[in-house]
Amino acid sequence: MPVKQGLTDTLPLWRRLIFNRLFGLLAILCVPVYFTSVYLCIVSNLWSMALFDTLAYGVLLYILLVESISERYKYIIGCLLAYGIGFAFLITIGPTGAGFFWLFVFPPLTAILLGKKASIVAQVLNGFCLLTVGVAYSSGALQWPITEGYSTFIWFVVSINFIVTNAMVTLSTSFLLGKLTRSLEATLASRHATIMGLAKLAEYRDNETGAHLIRMQHYSNMLATQRQLDANTPEELTDNFIQDITLSSILHDIGKVGISDAILLKPGRLTPEEFEQIKAHPSIGATVLESLRTYAPQCNFIQMGKDIAGGHHEKWDGSGYPKGLRGEAIPLSARIVALVDVYDALTSPRCYKRPFSHPEAVSMISAGKGAHFDPKLVESFIAINEQFEQLSKASLGELQQDAVDELNFCNQAQRNCLRES
Repeated sequence: MPVKQGLTDTLPLWRRLIFNRLFGLLAILCVPVYFTSVYLCIVSNLWSMALFDTLAYGVLLYILLVESISERYKYIIGCLLAYGIGFAFLITIGPTGAGFFWLFVFPPLTAILLGKKASIVAQVLNGFCLLTVGVAYSSGALQWPITEGYSTFIWFVVSINFIVTNAMVTLSTSFLLGKLTRSLEATLASRHATIMGLAKLAEYRDNETGAHLIRMQHYSNMLATQRQLDANTPEELTDNFIQDITLSSILHDIGKVGISDAILLKPGRLTPEEFEQIKAHPSIGATVLESLRTYAPQCNFIQMGKDIAGGHHEKWDGSGYPKGLRGEAIPLSARIVALVDVYDALTSPRCYKRPFSHPEAVSMISAGKGAHFDPKLVESFIAINEQFEQLSKASLGELQQDAVDELNFCNQAQRNCLRES
């Protein structure tokens, strides 16, 4: 049940960025264009075009300002808006640059926002538009304001060249986007594998399993997402923040690589001196990740990993370690991981304790509200605690089944050895 960190997380982000910047700029630039166009259409007695311009600008504002519609629906409407404007220009004004320009933009824009298959559909729609307009003009069903010296032959020559050129540009765009997305996917997979490898290095030394890391990713994602939905959301809690903390949360105990095995693997209770050495692991982890930032200063997930590693044992009331930070001086990412790490520790079996039940863990975390934990995060946790329980039971159930399978395998091997002897 790994948390996916790849194109499913990244492609929507840059597509959303392209859409918002492109159509947002278009909405601003089209303010004077809209009024000028409507005025000229009214003067030329093209009332249908004036009405269409008004409708088109209204649709543009709709897909930019209304948040209740899905992003894919916005992209489809935006692409079809370009197609509709081009079609309308060709019908009402004739073979001018404006109509061909909007139709030319339509397929590449579709390739960027909706993918290669959708761009092929866009090229078919372009061909249908040009064929329909050509037939209508040839039959006399379509009359343009100014067509002196223009003929059906010229129209179809221009249309064929337009379709071929547009197909070349669209296919090139799709190809380059395909190469880009595959490269991006490989980079993200490598990044995820590297981070997971670093985290497992520390967890395996602590007699932990990879399941703990996976649960930490899920728990952090769930709590951060819920906090984003709650009232008074911190400004830093964006979609990018949630994506980064889902990955970086597993680096919380990376500093344990600097703790000796005699202390880290000790089955009994630690002495005060040994516990003081254990308390050094947040500082060690923060130092290690800070050294990595010198090679990639713009890498947000490493910075967040440093904040988490160095701050996940800080407490809201200032009684934590290593720096004794208080309240919002503790990075938000560290406050989130602090809570989910305690929940996982409480509900997981350890050699020195039984696993606490989910209600017991919820009660303990609630008791730490405003002392150990950020009060707002505790409220967010309580709101979705059933989801934590489901994930905990599912994960620990898998571990128990793995243990049973391993025991059965050992018993069967022993029986086989007895038969052979």
